[in-house]
Amino acid sequence: MKFRLLIAAIAAFAIVGCTTTSDEGGAVEVNTNIPGLYTPGPSEAVIYYKRIDGQYDDWGLHLWSGDIVRETSWGSAFPLTGISETYGAYYVVPLKDANWDTFNFIVHKGNTKDLGGLDHTFERSAFGVDVFTTEGSSDLAADPAM
Repeated sequence: MKFRLLIAAIAAFAIVGCTTTSDEGGAVEVNTNIPGLYTPGPSEAVIYYKRIDGQYDDWGLHLWSGDIVRETSWGSAFPLTGISETYGAYYVVPLKDANWDTFNFIVHKGNTKDLGGLDHTFERSAFGVDVFTTEGSSDLAADPAM
């Protein structure tokens, strides 16, 4: 009986994932147990961008400010790292160190902006280490259930 309870507890933990506390005291979900997600290193953040048509050619990130290693120019977008069949294109952004806090980004293709055409701020205290976006929406989410 104890063995069954132990297995059930382990399974529940695996399904829910891990939760950590940010420096500001708020809980941030760390998506360590979701299949199909890239596992970032300590000085990386991941931006997922899901398009309805599944076409990601020439869509990239304009990155500036905060803790990024290298800002990009508008004409030289940061390219996608890979494509997840489930979550869309993903961009692994290198950051200055493991104690990073924030950076700004725009998803664009040439002069066409997506995500509502807005400048976005990736705040670790709000999103953890990855953020999920969807074509045409300005919403950013800490988990893939958008």
